This record gives sequence, C-alpha cells and structure tokens, in this order.
Amino acid sequence: MEFGLFTVFDNYKEDLGRSHEQLFNEVLDQTVLADKLGYSSVWFAEHHFSEYGILTTPPLLLAVAAERTKNIRLGVSIVTLPFKNPIQVAEDYALLDVLSNGRVNLGMGSGYLPHEFSGFNVDGKDKALRFNDALAVIEKAWTGERFSHEGDYYQYSDVKLEVIPKQKEVPLWIGALSDRGSSFVGKMGYNIMGVPYVASSSIEELGGIIANYKKNYKEAGHDVSKVKVPLALHTFVAETREEAERISKKHVNLYLDTRQYGRSAQFEDLEAREQLLIGSPEDVIARIKKYQEAGCEHIMMLMNFGGIPHEEVMKSLELIAKKVMPAFENSEKKVLV
Repeated sequence: MEFGLFTVFDNYKEDLGRSHEQLFNEVLDQTVLADKLGYSSVWFAEHHFSEYGILTTPPLLLAVAAERTKNIRLGVSIVTLPFKNPIQVAEDYALLDVLSNGRVNLGMGSGYLPHEFSGFNVDGKDKALRFNDALAVIEKAWTGERFSHEGDYYQYSDVKLEVIPKQKEVPLWIGALSDRGSSFVGKMGYNIMGVPYVASSSIEELGGIIANYKKNYKEAGHDVSKVKVPLALHTFVAETREEAERISKKHVNLYLDTRQYGRSAQFEDLEAREQLLIGSPEDVIARIKKYQEAGCEHIMMLMNFGGIPHEEVMKSLELIAKKVMPAFENSEKKVLV
C-alpha cells in the first residue's frame, strides 16, 4: 500500500479569510513535510471558474514543489484534455518531468463539470472522443520522434518535441471509477483512478468495479500485474475517533456542500458507507485494509478540504506517518513508478 497527499484546492476566502496565495503556500509546506515523512506521492487537482478548485495550472505549482522536495512523486489529478491543446499538455508535463528528475505522475480525464465546459466554450457531448484523440497525440509527441496526426479533433503535420519526459514511460491514469467507464479504460490498457463515493455506495460495490476493470484489462491482452489503482478519500487522523470527528466533520460538510455534484451527501452518509478515513490510527488502519482487499494499491489522502486549518493537516500528516503507514510496511508494496 502506498500513501499520497491529494489536494483539490477548494477555498472560500470570503468565509474563511484565507487568501488563495495563503492556501498555495500551505499546500507547498504540506508537500515538503510529506516528502520528509516518506509519503510516496502528492497529487494536485486542476479546476476552473469556481472556489471549489482554484488551482488552474498544476504544473506551475508542481514545479515549485519539485524544487523544494527530493523523493516524493508529483501527480496531477486530473488534466481535463478536452480543454487543452494536447501538444501543450505534452510539452508542459515533459518539462515538469525533466525539472523534477523524473517524478511526474499524470492523471487525465474528459471532464465532468458543466460550468467548466461552458467557461471554455467546449461542447461536452463528444468529450470522450476528444479525449481519446488528445491522448493519442500526447503519446506520439512523447516518443521524441517527428510525427503527424490526422484525428477527428486534432491535426498536426511534421511535429517534433525538443524536450521529452525524463522517464522512459510516464505513469498514466485515467479518471474513471464507474463500472462502464472503468471497463472501457481496462480494455484500452490504462490505469484508473477516482473518488469512491462518486461512483459507488460501498467498499463491496467498489471492489466489484475494480475486479470487472481488471477482468476487461486482462481479457484485452494487457499485463494485469501492471495495474495500479489509486483512490482518493477524505482523511483526518487524531489520537481518538472523537477528536478526529470533532475537528474534521464541519470541514467535510463544507467541502461536500460546495461540490459541483453529489451535494446531497454529508459526513454521516459517507461514514455509513465507509468512504471516509477519519478517526484514530487504529480506525483508519482497519478501513484502509478493507480498501486494500478491494483492489486499491494507493490511498490519495484528501486532507486539505473544506478550509480545515493548516496546522491540523500537518499534525494529521505526522500521525499517519508515525502510526498508520508502519502497519502496511510488511504488505506487498507496489510503487507508483
């Protein structure tokens, strides 16, 4: 089991009195601490036009994080390809991979928020087809060879990138956790990632989705040993369950209330469905083991949510490293490289 830190960058500066600049600096401090504590990865979300997610250009902030850290892998979850020129995506993340000495994890998706499609003046009806075309361009560009591309959405003639990723193969994930979507991604031979409560109502249901994804992956002729499934879960650990819930509950609910979908859920709903990692170290260890049995190899710990104070996030990071992560040191380890 691998452990990562995931930030959506939801910020409510009018209500919290926390500037966007302050949040960016807090997340960088948390990233530096996570690196020192042995977390395997950090993941930054990309969003637009809403306080739900204020980081519009993850590679800029990840480049700063690369300069301040040594070992932690630098992930984005996710780049919404239909909003981008795929050549620019290929160039930006190739450069980040070079600057970070080969530490990029790249999550990509087709998008799901109507206001973002509207803001970019992009029709979302054909987003999956547009995504597939863009992904094909990125993979051609990263070979370092001169190429041309004649797709339905993107056309390029005689193009060659001067800067390509340092990694021979940049780890790629596609944001998909529904049964239908993940099955399709499995047939394509890519890894999936996502937020469990968006697509499932229990760990058992999630396990079935992951199993079906792996079945489609294997039946399509891909090597199932290469599958790595990171899942994002709201996480907060304190010495006791009562303390953890007292500190985090209102922040979970603020986050849920300001999401652009799934607003009906509240803390109690997610806890009843075992879709939170909030409690004492023992509580969280027991729940992570359930996700491990369901096929999850990596927990993306969403800790900076709903305006939860920076100092509380830092304490939770340290407690997890001290009392949660050691419980999984003897389990089979699959590193995201």
